[in-house]
Order: sequence, then C-alpha cells, then structure tokens
Amino acid sequence: METEPQIIEQYVKTGRARLIYRHLLQLGEGSQVLAEASECAGAQGAFWEMREQIYRRQSELYSASNFAAVEPLVRELGLDANQFGQCLDQHQFQQQVLDDYAAAQRESVSSRPVIDINGTRIIGAQPFTRYQQTIDAVQ
Repeated sequence: METEPQIIEQYVKTGRARLIYRHLLQLGEGSQVLAEASECAGAQGAFWEMREQIYRRQSELYSASNFAAVEPLVRELGLDANQFGQCLDQHQFQQQVLDDYAAAQRESVSSRPVIDINGTRIIGAQPFTRYQQTIDAVQ
C-alpha cells in the first residue's frame, strides 16, 4: 500500500492511468459485508477512506456480519450513519460487489495487489519504481 499514494498522485490524478478496484470475496461472509460497506461509504464519497480503514483493521473486521461491526468506522469517517445503515441493511450494492468479484475471477485476480499495465501484470507489493518504469514505458 505504500506505493499506491505515489501511483495515484503521479499517474491517476494527472490522467495518465486509472485505478480499477476489484472486490475479492475469499474470506466468507465478512468479505461480502465489508465490500458492501466500502461501497455504501462510496455512496457518501468515502470509498477509498473506508477501504483504507478496513485494511488497517482487517483482523478485527473480517468476522463482520452486520452494521455493528463497521459502525466505529462510519463514525470516524463522519458518514451519515442512518444512510449507511440503510444502504448496508438493504444490500444496495450486493449485486455490484458480486459482479465485481466475478470480473476479478475472469481476470484471474485472486490476491492483492495485482496491477495490469497495458498487458503487463505486476503481482505483489513492488517498489514504486517498478510501476513507474512499466507505466512510463507505455506512455
């Protein structure tokens, strides 16, 4: 994750690259709940912030089965708890998350990070220079 902010700053924000996130649902019900939670946060403009908090606290959150598990994150991020809870309870993003996971499977993405850059796949945490060299080679 250390290189992600650099990639976003140098390439995504400048329009030279785009970041596509795929939900992976490999850890049971908790994965689905947390994926939907990140999308519900996204509906309030905080997808990436929620995603970061989920990764930071994954060991305590992956047994999540409902709103109560992520409620502290909702408060910390300043989200509308009623709107978020309704979104999660009604599974507003369930199909989107399932479709996203199916796309990841079709693309043979089974772990993170996996970065595809113009036909070159980089798997695992790599130094920023590795991404930089690959992106710059196609620009």
